[in-house]
Amino acid sequence: MTTSVLELQRARNQLATFCRRRNRLSRGVREWRVSEDGGEFVIAEVDTRNAHSSPLLRLHFENGRWLLAVPAAGGWQPYPPRPEVAGIEAVIDELEQAPLHVHWGKTGVSG
Repeated sequence: MTTSVLELQRARNQLATFCRRRNRLSRGVREWRVSEDGGEFVIAEVDTRNAHSSPLLRLHFENGRWLLAVPAAGGWQPYPPRPEVAGIEAVIDELEQAPLHVHWGKTGVSG
């Protein structure tokens, strides 16, 4: 197994755990879910009443670093506070603080 495969497995587990923990705390009609496509992860906020999904953050592992992006008009843009980080732990740390950033507010996420 290569390092990137191990990193993706760790990321999958840690992001899923983060979303489950966050959803338990929120107890609302919205929940965070993580999906994976070709080694890229997307965290989305889902309205459980109608299954409408709003992407919040895209993570892509490249050259030993996580590249982070947020939705923007016409696509994705680098995540303003930290467009790249060295480890999945730094991604989780950023997500823990994310409700403090104004760009998270456009989807109705509350901390």
